[in-house]
Amino acid sequence: NIVVAGPTRDFDGDNELVTIYVAMYENGCLITLLFLDEDRPNKYEDCIYDHIRRPLFGRWSDIESVIIMKDEMVFPGTYSGDQSWNTKSPVHEVTSIPLDEFDCQGDGEDKRIILWVNTWNHLMGETNNNPDMEITYQHVLPAGSIEEKHSSDVVIRKGSRAEVDARFKGLITSFSDVMTEERQKALGKRLF
Repeated sequence: NIVVAGPTRDFDGDNELVTIYVAMYENGCLITLLFLDEDRPNKYEDCIYDHIRRPLFGRWSDIESVIIMKDEMVFPGTYSGDQSWNTKSPVHEVTSIPLDEFDCQGDGEDKRIILWVNTWNHLMGETNNNPDMEITYQHVLPAGSIEEKHSSDVVIRKGSRAEVDARFKGLITSFSDVMTEERQKALGKRLF
């Protein structure tokens, strides 16, 4: 069980997470997060950024992924490190973090890992790097739910990063290196 949390400011700009896609494998799972948009903090820079993103990727939306395997969460270029919302040009870091190092919400059977969105470009981590900002927590909606623009909660669907990227057609569909040959081998056969 995962809760995605981040600065409420992201929701004010209509950038919220709307769908989580999950691809299950023999030895873990690939989680792909689809955000409505990715707004730079400066409005002028954001306008230029949006006009570049649309033809390049065929979308304004932002797609980020993590992989869970062997009691770790792998961030394939989606780790924030100690960067925060105020970092002007966040660096996409690669790392693995043991699941027991993540902040959690709830206890016992209701215990959920919190995946913190720490930067404006949706880089994530195991702790909140923005303690002075108002935070919104997004929980997974029940099966059969549909995406709603004004819901703070999120729908979960079946799908891999490659399948989500394939929905958008631009000059560059993705420059994501999520599913490397090594990760594919470690995850094993896809179950769904």
